[in-house]
Amino acid sequence: MSEKWETLGVQSYGLTSDLIVPIAAADLAAIETYVGIIHKRLPGRIRPTNAVVVKAQRPDRNHLVPLWDLPAGDQYYQRLHPSKQLWVHVDYTGYRKAWKRLGFGELTSEVFIDHIRNRAAVRLSGYRHPFLRVCSVSRETNTSGGLDIGAEGMEKVELRKLAQQPAHVRQQIERCLAAPVVLADPIDLTKMLDIPPGLTELPGVASMLLKYYARNG
Repeated sequence: MSEKWETLGVQSYGLTSDLIVPIAAADLAAIETYVGIIHKRLPGRIRPTNAVVVKAQRPDRNHLVPLWDLPAGDQYYQRLHPSKQLWVHVDYTGYRKAWKRLGFGELTSEVFIDHIRNRAAVRLSGYRHPFLRVCSVSRETNTSGGLDIGAEGMEKVELRKLAQQPAHVRQQIERCLAAPVVLADPIDLTKMLDIPPGLTELPGVASMLLKYYARNG
């Protein structure tokens, strides 16, 4: 499975197929190829499509992945692989209203709709993957991920430094930016499970990391 993604220039982080979760796409065609069938579209005035509802492909669980053995394993599967997903354009500001309008449920003031892929990073990279998956998370998770000393802030710093990187590093990053989709890394997975990643050393991610990788059979 990882070889398939690598040939496309997509980083899969050594994860098994049940933890392969697309979170950003180059266009709607990429969503239909790698995520699932677009069931509904929300048109916009500035762009043809602001948001889409996707009936997603759902992988079988690998029994060697410790995440599924946790008491919240079923809940975690539903968070990562819901049968219905909302994807929005990076510049669409009405995503919270779209969540309710398109049938994803009511939202309280303590529930945030989070773009799993950082929007500032998408813009810094030249809008290579303008369509982003969103999911509901707590205020703590949303804040932890988005601060400059959080995971998303670190990603923005790296993109700003891209021109200063050695040639082989720039080539690898450019190859990933040219890929049809971006997959969730362990930091993204942690956030999607509504576990605050934490700041600087990302203790929330560290506490979950080994649970994402299959045990030796």
